[in-house]
Amino acid sequence: MRADRTAAAPVLQHVRYLITRRPDLPVAAIARHAGVTSSTLKSLLSDDCRGSGEERTVSSAIARRLLALQVADLPCRERGYGGRSTDAAPAMRHVRALLAAHPALSQAALARAAGMSPSTLAAALHDVAAGRPRRIQQAAARQLLALDPDLLLTAAAVRRSDTMELQPVIDHLHALQLRYDRASRAFIARTAGVNPSTLACALLDHSRNPQRGIHTAVGRRILALEELPPPACPRRTQITDTGLLRRLHALCAGGWPLKDIGAAGNISAKTLTAFATSHHPRSTPALRGAVLVAWEELAHRPGPSPAARRRARAKGWAPPLAWDNETIDDPATSPSGIRNPHHQPPWNPDLLQHELCFLTRLGLSKAQALKRLGLGSGRAQRILIHSALAA
Repeated sequence: MRADRTAAAPVLQHVRYLITRRPDLPVAAIARHAGVTSSTLKSLLSDDCRGSGEERTVSSAIARRLLALQVADLPCRERGYGGRSTDAAPAMRHVRALLAAHPALSQAALARAAGMSPSTLAAALHDVAAGRPRRIQQAAARQLLALDPDLLLTAAAVRRSDTMELQPVIDHLHALQLRYDRASRAFIARTAGVNPSTLACALLDHSRNPQRGIHTAVGRRILALEELPPPACPRRTQITDTGLLRRLHALCAGGWPLKDIGAAGNISAKTLTAFATSHHPRSTPALRGAVLVAWEELAHRPGPSPAARRRARAKGWAPPLAWDNETIDDPATSPSGIRNPHHQPPWNPDLLQHELCFLTRLGLSKAQALKRLGLGSGRAQRILIHSALAA
């Protein structure tokens, strides 16, 4: 056996004793209080369960740490941190007095100054205020009682060197939201590669204390944003509900079902249906942005649904190419370049003969040519007979 190794059996026997006395504690907690990695201790116990514990050796340093650990050193709910604790009430009364006398101080700042986590200090304050017994580490209690509020206020007033003014970032956020629909602060943060909660916390801190800044790297990422991707879309003041409805109908006429239109605009087909079938449609910013995004993405591509085309044709909806982007929102404009299926053009014998000759030269039969022209054989005969009688 190497000089820096020792038999694992005595160590395992002691650990088993600790586990027997404190069955409520996980093995990881025992390892943590001994200053040993939990995987090492679990490996020792696992080998012992398989019957190979007697052959196992362990580092002498680890053995000393585990053998030195006593039941009294383990964490106990009633005694706090393994006996190295003290009553939290005096320190919590001091903290309450500091917060009342200096409103600019925060609980988080006091906790960090005392080497505590903010959640631990908040829980201790809550328990003491409720009259429940609470203990905290002696070192933390001493540091809380020794806190100098003047030094803390001075440190809070000096902005860290790695932060910048937050007001330009706030102004830029407002400018982006004025230029774009569907541009929430969370969406802008994600687009800039920033955690939305980081931005939200910075804005909240700034609202409470205007001296608070934002991390320079975070602020620069947001300030670098000039354009936003879909589903955000440029805000257009001239967009009307009539124009939105025309765009929706035109996409359907182009072969796009509402399900696909909704997927392109990141909105539900149910919302689009409710808007399209309403007697007095009124759009929301979310719906307006969704329709505009879908229009930009789908208007120049044929859709996959013949059924959507048939339904739109039956309702007389014009396809996207029949509308001009500059006038589609004007209720007084009409679609251009389309044939009204309910309006038959005025036929004369010369025009009919010309069309029939042209189509038959393309290889269509007379019946197929008449069907293409939207004429029945009886009406075509009457037009031609009327021409012969007039002659």
